[in-house]
Amino acid sequence: MIKNKQKGFTLIELLVVIAIIGILSGTVVVSMSGAQDSAKNSRIKAGMDQMRSWAEVHRLLTGSYVGFKTTTDGKLIDDDITSQGKTLTVEATAAEYCMSVQLYDSTTHYCMDSKGVVKTTSATACVAATGCP
Repeated sequence: MIKNKQKGFTLIELLVVIAIIGILSGTVVVSMSGAQDSAKNSRIKAGMDQMRSWAEVHRLLTGSYVGFKTTTDGKLIDDDITSQGKTLTVEATAAEYCMSVQLYDSTTHYCMDSKGVVKTTSATACVAATGCP
């Protein structure tokens, strides 16, 4: 009787291992699909927090909220939010402001105003005089 002294894996064993790896990697990809949008939303919210701080500094320096988004510092923060693929909407008067941006779930807006209100809403209108809807 001849004994086969070669050691190794059979073709079926290799195919089973490859199939298991494929199933596991597919599960990981599906579970991570929302992580990128969540990270972008967090970066947008952080940018809006910076913009709120800048609005208050701008008001202290100029006596008005008008134009805080178009100053050098405001433009840098706005450009960072724009780089995430979203548009920051700002409405400002001398005494009040309201700003909002649509988040990545496509139905929710993140809103901040000069009264200190910070909330997530489905409404799109943000008016300085009335604040976040």
